[in-house]
Amino acid sequence: MNIQLIPSNAITATDTKLVTTSLKIADAFGKQHRNVTAKIKSLDCSQAFRSANFSAHPYKNEQNGETYQIWQVTKDGFMFLVMGFTGKKAAQIKEAYINAFNAMADKLSELQYGTLTHTQQRQIQTKISTLVNSQPRELHQSLYNTLYNKLKSHFNVNKYEQIPAHLFNQALAIVDQFKLAAPQYDAVIIDLPKSGIIKATQVSAFNYSDTLLPTPMAALLNQLMQAEAQNKPVLVSNVRTAAKDLDGLLGLLQQYNMMFKQITALTEPTRHI
Repeated sequence: MNIQLIPSNAITATDTKLVTTSLKIADAFGKQHRNVTAKIKSLDCSQAFRSANFSAHPYKNEQNGETYQIWQVTKDGFMFLVMGFTGKKAAQIKEAYINAFNAMADKLSELQYGTLTHTQQRQIQTKISTLVNSQPRELHQSLYNTLYNKLKSHFNVNKYEQIPAHLFNQALAIVDQFKLAAPQYDAVIIDLPKSGIIKATQVSAFNYSDTLLPTPMAALLNQLMQAEAQNKPVLVSNVRTAAKDLDGLLGLLQQYNMMFKQITALTEPTRHI
């Protein structure tokens, strides 16, 4: 069962600060209001602290029509005032009051600064995408879900876009601190040579099926067959030139196949009818 330890709307906002009142404090701690006001007047604090954290205001009781003085009290003033209130129940009420002050401060910050701007959202998206794209493609969707859920859970929002704008740097830090697990399988890493190297005349023979191929093309094809046979992913180290180099490999393979077919045809004995 959730027991309310402090009155509803115990914390309100003035133009410059968050405050509670001597009436709310008396209600929360089960004390008579006149005793709370007497305690405020007798506090052994500096005049500067009193002026900054306690202010008296006329108040009319709607039930009996009486007018008397109540005090607005800031968070610092509240802490100073209730310092001497002891006991387990008093400690629980103090904690609830402090939480209420902090919650109201967060709410006002959200209203003042708003939620993440479009620019801030894009920066978070870019950071997450960079992190996720460093991992194997089959893990991408689950990693996206994990990271965005982590942000929503940390800031207690339904969508990451609802994160308060002034907490943007904190959101970036959370993404930076996220630890990605290493892939749980091996991969065949292929370092594709540049096209200029592929076209170089290296004549060391390598037996590929029934065809003799010069390296490095044969070695690369051998690696690809090895990956396929072991059902392992292939990681290309120099991905920027990979497409061009693979096109070069396929073109050379076709040329060599044609050359060997021509050589075979020329060396076959002539058939006589």
